[in-house]
Amino acid sequence: MAFPPTPVSQPSQPQPAPPTISSISPPQPNTLNRLHRPQSQLPQPHTPSRSQSQSQSQSQPQPPTSPPTAQNLQAARYARTGVRPPPKMDNRRRFKAFIDRINRRQWELVGDGVHSRLTYNTHDTSLYELIQHLKHEFAPRTNVTLEIVIILGGTESDADTDPDHKSPVAARLRVKTILVQGPYLASSPRKKFEYARHMVAHFTRNKISSITDISAPTHTHPSTAPITPPPALRPPPPRVSIDIHAFFAAYISTINSSRGAPDALAPFCNPAGVVHNGVKLSVDRYSRLIGEAFEAIDGLEFEAQMVLVDEAAQQMAALIEFTGVPVKPFGGAVPPGGDRLVRFVEIVFYWLEQGRISDVLSLVDLDSYREQLS
Repeated sequence: MAFPPTPVSQPSQPQPAPPTISSISPPQPNTLNRLHRPQSQLPQPHTPSRSQSQSQSQSQPQPPTSPPTAQNLQAARYARTGVRPPPKMDNRRRFKAFIDRINRRQWELVGDGVHSRLTYNTHDTSLYELIQHLKHEFAPRTNVTLEIVIILGGTESDADTDPDHKSPVAARLRVKTILVQGPYLASSPRKKFEYARHMVAHFTRNKISSITDISAPTHTHPSTAPITPPPALRPPPPRVSIDIHAFFAAYISTINSSRGAPDALAPFCNPAGVVHNGVKLSVDRYSRLIGEAFEAIDGLEFEAQMVLVDEAAQQMAALIEFTGVPVKPFGGAVPPGGDRLVRFVEIVFYWLEQGRISDVLSLVDLDSYREQLS
C-alpha cells in the first residue's frame, strides 16, 4: 500500500513590521515651505510688463482704422439712447421747410436753406432781395399762407448722379388769404380768398439755387372760389408701365413738328378727352388750344427744361420754355411789331390714364411775356 508523498514545507517569508512613528522620515524643508507658503508667494506664470506689451504691440502691424465720422457718431448716439433718428433730409423736405419758414415769417432762418445768390424767375437775385420781396408779400400781420397741394421730385431716388446737384422740386401751392370783417375777434366773420401758384426749385449743395415762381392770373384779384383741385380718384396704372420720360419727349417733339395738329396729338391723349385746368376738353379742342399759341407766336418752339416723373401715380411735372416772335395778340398782350424774340415758361402737371394724358394743371408766366412786349 502506497502512501502519498509528504509535502515539503517552505520556509516562511518574514512579514514587514508595521511602521512606527519613529520610523517615518520627516518631510524635507522645501516641501513644508511649499505647503505653508501664502498664495501670493507661490511662483506665478510669467506676464510681460506694460513696457514689454507696448513694445510688442508696436512691433506687430495694426490694421488701419479710419477716424469716426460725424454720421457714425450720431448713429451710435441714437442707438445708445434708444431715440428714433429723424428722417433723412432730402430736397423735398428742404422745400417744405422753406415754405414753412415763409408761413411762420421766420426770415432769419430762410438763409439756412437758400444760397446767398440765386436765380429768381431768370433774374440774378441776392438772398436779401428775395427776403424783402417775401416780406412785402407776406407781411407780419397779414393772414396770407402757402399750402402745398402737389409736390413731385426732391427725393433721394430722384437725385442726379452728380452729388452737388440734387433733384429739383415742383409744387402746386394754394395761396390763402383770410380777411377779418369788423374787429379782430374770434367771433368776427371772415372771408377767404385763394389762388394757385406753381414753383420749381433747383438745389446746389443742399440749398436752393434757383426758383421759378408763377402765379395764376387771378393773383391780383383773388377769388373766393377754391382753386382747381388735383384729380381725386385715379384708375390703377397699366400692368405694363410705359417709359414716361420717353413718352413725354415724344409728346413735345410731336407738338413742335405738327404745331398742335389734332390728329398728331391723339395718340398721346385720353380718347375720352383731357381735363385742362378743371375744364373738360375733347382731344380736338385741346389740340386747338395748343395750336392757337403757334398761330400767335411765329416760330414757336417747346423745350422741356425739366421733367419729373412719379411712376406709381402715373404723374409728371414739367418746366417748359417757349421761344418765338409774337405776331398776334396772345395772353392779353399785343405785339408792338418787329422781330422781337420772347422767352417765357410754363410749369405744368400731367396725369396719365392707361398711358395717355387725361388731366393737366398748367400755369404760364404771362407776366414775363407781357413785360417783354412792353
